[in-house]
Amino acid sequence: MSHPRSELLMAYRWPAAVFASSVVLGSALLVMTWMVIRFLSAPIPIRIEGGLDVDRLVMPATLTIRADQPLPVQGGVVVKEQVQISGAAPLPIRGPITVREIASPMQASVTVQEQLNVDAKVRVEGQVNVTGDVDAKVKPRL
Repeated sequence: MSHPRSELLMAYRWPAAVFASSVVLGSALLVMTWMVIRFLSAPIPIRIEGGLDVDRLVMPATLTIRADQPLPVQGGVVVKEQVQISGAAPLPIRGPITVREIASPMQASVTVQEQLNVDAKVRVEGQVNVTGDVDAKVKPRL
């Protein structure tokens, strides 16, 4: 019993159609899965409007912040270790500074163009060179 060729093709068309559609659907699912994994692995940018209060940073050890303009910072900064500042540009400091101690020798060059008033005891250790007239009142000691 021999079947004509058209009957044989008719018998295999449904299995061939199921196989072809499975291949197409599987490849589409694979591409969609790859796109979802790629999208979810990228960092999500966050825009902060207004202000941000940070009490302390725990994790991660590094944090990258990109901004279009300088970020205002309010609060105190405590430095517990020795800090060395190097570079040719001066370090601008805005705000009050309290100096508790100067631990190493310091050279000072002071030029006063007007009157200088000192309302405290002055103690100078070492040699003092004075050029010009000196007007001073000295109380006698007994």
